[in-house]
Amino acid sequence: MEKVPPIFKDPEQQKLFDRQGFLVVPLLNQEEIAHMDQLFDEVHPELPEYGFYAGSYSSDFEYKKRVSEEIKVVFKRAYDSIFENYETFGGAYLFKMPTPDSDLFIHQDWTVVDESRQIALNVWVPLCDITPENGPLMVLPGSHYPAYPVLRAPTMRYFFDHDYQQAMNQLIPVIVPAGTAVVLNQSLIHYSPPNRSDKIRKAITSGVKTKGAQMIFHFKEAGAADNLIEKFEMDDDFFIHFEDFFKDIYKRPTVGKSIGMVEYSVPMLSGNELQSVLRTMKQTAGYEFVEPKIPEVQEQLLEKEMVENVQQPWVDERTFWETYKPGNIYRELVSRIKK
Repeated sequence: MEKVPPIFKDPEQQKLFDRQGFLVVPLLNQEEIAHMDQLFDEVHPELPEYGFYAGSYSSDFEYKKRVSEEIKVVFKRAYDSIFENYETFGGAYLFKMPTPDSDLFIHQDWTVVDESRQIALNVWVPLCDITPENGPLMVLPGSHYPAYPVLRAPTMRYFFDHDYQQAMNQLIPVIVPAGTAVVLNQSLIHYSPPNRSDKIRKAITSGVKTKGAQMIFHFKEAGAADNLIEKFEMDDDFFIHFEDFFKDIYKRPTVGKSIGMVEYSVPMLSGNELQSVLRTMKQTAGYEFVEPKIPEVQEQLLEKEMVENVQQPWVDERTFWETYKPGNIYRELVSRIKK
């Protein structure tokens, strides 16, 4: 198997990224933060009242293209100082309104390159200081390729879906100031809780990949054989071509080139099997595994069962005359004589 070429210029950064699947690095200066914040306000004259929103959800192609191209231009200065042998594949604004429904579900990003030979990064940059209250990015250290290699696409389940709360329990928040990037391996498990502050939380996502890496996409037809998926070669900007995002991502692509069917089934883990995988992931990344807590009701039942199972000394609660009936006395005498 070919070795994935390094993408960070700094060998120590590359080493840390390889181990934990993410890296925190200063990225935008104050002028660049102000510019991207001003552009956000310009291209979003009206905002939704609630929820989480990504620019890729929009049906406005010109809006998505303008923002994506501007992100490439503004980020180039920093990218050239951090990355090598790289190229970008677009970007978008991400924002959370200050409402309880603004969380982003736990997930892994799609497989968009051949991860056995190349790498794809999700560079997440907030335009405001992140706090525990305004919807920080949360990650599961060590959950990236190749710790548990899986293909990922909108029409395919995540390997932890059947027991996702176990993965949720191992997440850690990444609290960073405005302009500081959290660079994620696309395969890293991550999540973002609701924005419980009183202000909008603005951020940017930008894609970076190994230079020359072919973009790919996988599609599984509903009702098709469980182990068959279709593989497509895509243009670098295919993310902005979904007109109706939440419908189109579940349809067979109308862009790109099909290169045939692939036999593949997502392994579905739960219980002790999933716990063992998550433990290895997190500990290998250098983080402490959070031991699962026994639910309070279950704990009380367990304590009750333990008490009931303790062997208590036998106490004869019979009366004197119940114990010393003539028959009992006779059997006791016979027993003693035989001894």
